[in-house]
Amino acid sequence: MVPSVPLPENASLEHLKKQAKLVQELVRSGDRGALDMVDEFHPRPDSLRQDDLSRFKRSDAQLVIARLYGFAGWGRLRDHLRSVDEFARPDPADGDPETPADRFVSLSCVSYGDDDVAARLAMGRQMLDDDPNLSGETVAAMATAGNHRLLAEHVDSAAETVDEPCGPHRWPLILYAAYSRIDRPDLELSTLETARLLLDAGADPNAGFLWRGLVPPFTALTGALGRGEQDQPRHPHAFALAQLLLERGADPNDGQALYNNGLAGSAVDDPAHLELLVEFGLGTVIQGPWYRRFGSRLTPPEELLYDELEVAAHRGLPQRMRFLVGLGLDLDRRVGRSGQTPAQLSRRKGHRQVLSILAEAGCQL
Repeated sequence: MVPSVPLPENASLEHLKKQAKLVQELVRSGDRGALDMVDEFHPRPDSLRQDDLSRFKRSDAQLVIARLYGFAGWGRLRDHLRSVDEFARPDPADGDPETPADRFVSLSCVSYGDDDVAARLAMGRQMLDDDPNLSGETVAAMATAGNHRLLAEHVDSAAETVDEPCGPHRWPLILYAAYSRIDRPDLELSTLETARLLLDAGADPNAGFLWRGLVPPFTALTGALGRGEQDQPRHPHAFALAQLLLERGADPNDGQALYNNGLAGSAVDDPAHLELLVEFGLGTVIQGPWYRRFGSRLTPPEELLYDELEVAAHRGLPQRMRFLVGLGLDLDRRVGRSGQTPAQLSRRKGHRQVLSILAEAGCQL
């Protein structure tokens, strides 16, 4: 069976309707590829083949498209996209800010869609060097720069706005503090203290957005722990900020943070982020807000640590594997997308040190 595929970036119902229309037209014309898709994804392909294909319905084509993307039906897909609309946001590099303050914010927040992340961040820091007053131009700029003293005045006078979307990315303020890579203690700026101020004022520790409309979400915790496919830098106070968010109720079952620090980018054999997340419940069902919203599209919490076994075995990370072994996981279970046990995967990849750790733990080799 062909597995379902993820939705494309910035998916829209109108675009998917056009896909379904095309499938309908191709099936009616007898196109072999479209007929194979119907065989694979329609729940009743045999009955359709017995009918006159020129009468293939649009609703059947929509069902095929929905199941192609892993949804039980068109209604489920439509409902998902409606939920996505509320939280979908572009990458910081996608926009073209009109004001200097918004440009400073955009450049100073880590990007996941621009190959030259370091250059963007350097330009943001240079803008602040050239004009320190930028740190007070807007509330988004205050949060990005870490101008917690000035931001405190705003929060005191308008605490009810602490979670409202604002600034060039339409983020709540806590996300600007978490995705900022500004660190200027010489100017008495601190994004860590800014985050603390906002959380004390009632900011949501699970705030996040759907990057270009995709799940899993990029949360404040994701921003704090950093890294990613371009080896994006961590927050200047990564672990202090991450712990603060977790203490205030952030869900440790953060699939995007795990991906960014696992399969994405360069292999780094450091389990520190896993140790912190496990301390606060990684792998246990907490039912945070993102699981309530998109649970059927997110990796179940109980599977996340098994995915990490796959990461450690696939990339050859002995320190991570030793930490995971100590959690008492079923090490003979097939894991992740590989469909192999950690030992099988380690052997295939030639990671002898990891294989030795698994052997010491009594794995079947």
